[in-house]
This record gives sequence, C-alpha cells and structure tokens, in this order.
Amino acid sequence: MEFLFIIFVVSIAFLLLYKPKRKKLTKSRSYVVDYAAINKQKGDDYERQIGRFYQQQGYKVYFKGIKEGRRDQGIDLIAYKGREAILIQCKNWENTQVKQEHLGIFLGDCTAYLEQNQKIFAKKNVSRVFVTSCENLDYGVKKFLEENSMEYRIIPYERV
Repeated sequence: MEFLFIIFVVSIAFLLLYKPKRKKLTKSRSYVVDYAAINKQKGDDYERQIGRFYQQQGYKVYFKGIKEGRRDQGIDLIAYKGREAILIQCKNWENTQVKQEHLGIFLGDCTAYLEQNQKIFAKKNVSRVFVTSCENLDYGVKKFLEENSMEYRIIPYERV
C-alpha cells in the first residue's frame, strides 16, 4: 500500500512540474502570416500608384511616406509643379469607410507641416488632397469637404 502511495505522489509531482518543450516556428512553416507587413506593402504600392498618377500630369513627386515611414508627419506625397505644391494623404481603404475625423487629422497635419516649413512653401500655391480607394462616403465627410479647402479624390487601387 505504501508503494502505491509513493507512485501516486511521484505521478502527481511529475504532472505538476513537467512542462513540455514548445516547438519553435521554423522558416518552413509558410502559414504564419504577417498582416502588418502585408498592409504596409499594400499602402506603399498605393502611394507609388498615386505618385505615378501625379507624375503623369507633369508633377515632380516626393514620396514622403515611403522614404520617411512613420516620421512622414501625416503627409504621404508632395507634388510640385511650378509654383504649385500639393500635400497628399493616400488611404488604400477598400472596406473601411473614410470618416470626418480622418480628414480633420490630415488637415491638422498639413497645417502643422506648413508652419514648420514656411520658407519652403512661402511662395507656393498649396493645396491639400485626400486620396482613397474607398467609395463609401458618409454625410460627415461630405459636409467637412464643403466647409474646408481640401480636395477628395477616389482612385481605385490597381493591383499589381
């Protein structure tokens, strides 16, 4: 009987103390998906597409979002032609509705950027353009656009 009790205690101790080794993910497991990287690539592709759109219209384009990453200060592209400068925000949102707050944030980002770079833009006619692949506009966006000097363009995403 004492023998069974010892086996029982050892078994319980083993179950409580034993931790199976976790298997490490190897490179051969292709089902691990990095959605953040996919979304970043999709956003960068859209910025390049919009940049080409403006280049075809004769603008010189600085790809601020791609070159500066998170330090882009909310402005993805700056297009220049003569005395004209366009600050552009690109949103490749096919299933996400653009809201008034997104436009307000972009307008605030543009105001701050222009204040910080007064010398560069002093003699430029500056406009702001919010470009998206989303065709779904709510009432607040339409009202915001009527009340603020900003252009809103819908340009579908061209998958490569």
